[in-house]
Order: sequence, then C-alpha cells, then structure tokens
Amino acid sequence: MREVIKTLVVILAVLLMLILANTLVKLLGEVASGDISLRLMGIYVGLRVIKLAGYITPPAFFFAILWVVGQMYRNSEMAALQAAGVGTRRLYRPFVAVALVLATGVGAVSLHLYPLAKSHVQEMAERERHSVRFAGLRAGGFTEFDGGRFLVYVGEIEGERRLRRLFVRYERDDREGLVLAASARVEQSDEGRFLVLESGHRYDGMPGEAGFTVARFEHYGIRMPDARTLFRASSVEMMPLALLLAGDSPKMRAELQWRLATPLSVFALMLVSVPLARSLPRQGVHGRLVLAVVFYAVYLNLLRLAKEWMERGMVPPWAGIWWVPASAVGVAVLLLVWDSPRFQRVWRRLRRGTA
Repeated sequence: MREVIKTLVVILAVLLMLILANTLVKLLGEVASGDISLRLMGIYVGLRVIKLAGYITPPAFFFAILWVVGQMYRNSEMAALQAAGVGTRRLYRPFVAVALVLATGVGAVSLHLYPLAKSHVQEMAERERHSVRFAGLRAGGFTEFDGGRFLVYVGEIEGERRLRRLFVRYERDDREGLVLAASARVEQSDEGRFLVLESGHRYDGMPGEAGFTVARFEHYGIRMPDARTLFRASSVEMMPLALLLAGDSPKMRAELQWRLATPLSVFALMLVSVPLARSLPRQGVHGRLVLAVVFYAVYLNLLRLAKEWMERGMVPPWAGIWWVPASAVGVAVLLLVWDSPRFQRVWRRLRRGTA
C-alpha cells in the first residue's frame, strides 16, 4: 500500500505539472493579448487543477499498481509471496482499501465540486466580460489587440468601467486612425465589445493624403477586437447532482453516468491492473506494460464513445455508459482465470492432447 501511494503521488505530480505548464503558456498569451485578466487566469488554473485531480487519478492509480506489482515480479518478490501462501485475493486487499479512499475523493470532485466550481467561474467570467479588467486595459501603459492593429493607452482607471486620458490607434480597411479622448468606458452589447470615448478628437487617414479628416466628438464608439472565450460550458455540465438525478433527458442521463464513471473507473482499472502487471522471468522488465497502455487507451475512448451514443439516443437508457467499466471487470476476470494455475494445467493438457 505504501509503495503504491508513493508511486501514485509521483505520477499525479508529473502529470499535473506537464498539463498545467501547457495550460499556463496558453493563458499567459491570453492575458498578454487582453482577452482575460490576470485574476481570471488564476481562477482558470484552479478550475483546471480541480478537474485534473478527478480525471487523472484513476489512470494514475492504474499505472501505479502496474509499476509496483511489476517490480515485485521482476525482483522475484511475488514468487516468494506465492510460495508463502499469499494468493491473488490477499494481494487485492491493500489495493481495494486505497481504491475506496480514491473513489470517494474523485466521486466528490466529479459529482459535486467540479460542476459547482465551473458554475462559479462561469459567473465570474460573465462579470469580467462587462468590466475594464476583462478588456485587459491597464493604467499608464499601452495595450495591444489583434496583433498590434488596435492599440490603446489609458492614463487612469476609475472603478470597473471609467477610463481617463486615452490614446487609441487602429487600422481598418487599410486606413489608420488616431483618437484622443478625455474619458471613456467599456460596454458589452449583442454586437460585441465597444470602447465608448467621450470629449475628444478623431484623426482618420494619413496627413497630406486625400481623405484625411479631423473631427471633434462628444461620444464616439469603436468596436474592439472580439475576445476569445476560454471557458465554454453547457448548462448540463454545471447542473448540481440533484437536478441530474431528477432529469430524464438523454443529455442529463449521459452527464450523470459520465460523472459516476470516474469513481467506477478507479475500481475497474484496479481490478485489471493486477493481472496485467504479472510477468514471467523471461518476459522482460515491464511485462505487459505495453498491453496495459493500449488497454487504457481503448477504455478511455470507449467511455467517450458511450457518452456520445447515449446523448444521441443510440443506446437504450439501461445500457448507458455502465457497460464500459463492466467490460473492464470482465477482462480482469478473464485474465485472472487465464493466469490461474488450475487453468494453466488444463491448458497444457489440452495442448499436449492436441499435439
């Protein structure tokens, strides 16, 4: 149990660092382009950690058992344990204890904590969409949008919406324009995000060329480049567990079973991991590790495919997604039977009789 937990922690830490590093690079680019604020970036990272903690724990536990038990076979420890009367049922005992704790934790995350956090982040993202911070504008500095085609300088920011002393440079239809304004505000409408400037001057075109104009205005609106929305979630994904249990639509049933599939996968993959970790002295260091990787890839894709089939109504409601973890348990039973000494004796007799 101690060795499996240590290996599990190492695998989780490595996977989290690799995935979060890629996420952070993308989010920092969005912050630099003004699509999201630095505060919202931190919230996105926290939401990502919550999601990963639930969804990568089952495969991490699966490969932790594979590694530990495989090492025991390699070092002949399993041979010594079997000679001392320790069978497969005794071997499963510590893994089942760890699986109960992990399944409880990931079940709480997938069923309640992650949907609740996702709903909260959605509300914060909507509030930031209507604020100056979401626009990425900062006092005393230039902010670029759309690869430098839209440039804004803000002298001072008051509250969530008011801006003071603005300089704006923009390029549209192969023409350049400059705007100077005493104040401005950011407004969100169905047509997009607008920077509404007040009490200023607009210079359109290049000085000395035809079409160059200078105008004074009291109010002048400029549509800002569309911001990319990093957070997209359907209402079903953010529904609390009580509503999913009461719902009868295919999407709600599929979402409920998808959440339940995470804790069930902890047990299903644990049952398969022990026979997959078995290796004979001449089978190499990693035994059936390659087969285990292929098995998990097939398992994960079948889960996603089963959810899609259920959402489209292609499978009956009683089948749902349950058959994927159940199939993994069936594979575990077949492997245990195949590796049992009694079956191997019968198999050798059949082979000798055939020969």
